Amino acid sequence: MIVTAGWNLEVDDPSRIHGAETAARLAGLTAGLAARDVAACELAAVELATNLTRYADAGRLLINAFGPEPGMVQLVAVDKGPGIGDVGASMVDGYSTTGDSLGAGLGACRRIAAVFDLYSLPGQGTAVLVQIGRVDAAEPAVRVGGVVTPHPAETAIGDGWGAVRSGDLLTLAVVDGLGHGVKAADARHVALETVRRRPDAEPQGMLDELDAALRGTRGAAGAVAQVDTRSGGMRFGGVGNLTARLHRGPRVDVLVSRPGILGMGKRPRSYERGPVPWTDPGMLVVSTDGVGGWDLGRYPGVERRHPAIAAALIWRDAWRGTDDATVVVASRSPARGTA
Repeated sequence: MIVTAGWNLEVDDPSRIHGAETAARLAGLTAGLAARDVAACELAAVELATNLTRYADAGRLLINAFGPEPGMVQLVAVDKGPGIGDVGASMVDGYSTTGDSLGAGLGACRRIAAVFDLYSLPGQGTAVLVQIGRVDAAEPAVRVGGVVTPHPAETAIGDGWGAVRSGDLLTLAVVDGLGHGVKAADARHVALETVRRRPDAEPQGMLDELDAALRGTRGAAGAVAQVDTRSGGMRFGGVGNLTARLHRGPRVDVLVSRPGILGMGKRPRSYERGPVPWTDPGMLVVSTDGVGGWDLGRYPGVERRHPAIAAALIWRDAWRGTDDATVVVASRSPARGTA
């Protein structure tokens, strides 16, 4: 699963709904989805955007396309509105908090989604996740989700992330192409394709390969985390300005990335940490420098949600608005259903 494109859409007026529908269609085509699934992406975008215009404050629709084809499209609506007082009732067709709509939006999104999840706190806002297309049929031991948005003045995304599985190994990579725009996107693409071809490489070896592959590009910051789902050990290595933390209950391990730029041949030779024990429930969070400081304690119960929900909430509250931005979350906690 590799990010190939991203959109960050402000939805503060009904005139923005058509733009959301268009972006969802482009995402579906980029991901190589079948016509039926492309139409589902458009419908989900319209329903989510409509809800944002009616009920939300500072509402945004984050759309990502994933490959390789046929891939998956992810739509996440985030806002800082009043929240949903009764989530269960809001999923029933015909429900409306204002009485001026059919209230079928969230129920429709849940029906067409391969993955659907929702998190809401009264007075603090809501995040709604819809994934359409190819997703893992089996529940993995470690789930991964994230959001990526481009620089506000660009359409090409210089950040990206990918997760590849090989037997009991899950390898998660987050990259930040130097600067932004097309050249940063080229570096991001080279890095993630290198990861996709080597799902079993340990972080030290993978970062060496990334350093070699990125020569001739602008270069990138990058982090690689590899989890052995059988033994429960995790290895981590990073180069450049990224933030990574492993949350296990009250304990938080800061995973330090070394100074440097992949592709420049000047990084330190030793930058791997591990194995770090990770057999208990917990969440690994990795973010690029387009995201500021964050605190998972602001989101009680988020560990029971899909990790993309946690990533979107962090993005909503910590996005700097001046660069490409990525937040990725890996979680050992299984899904518990919408609540």
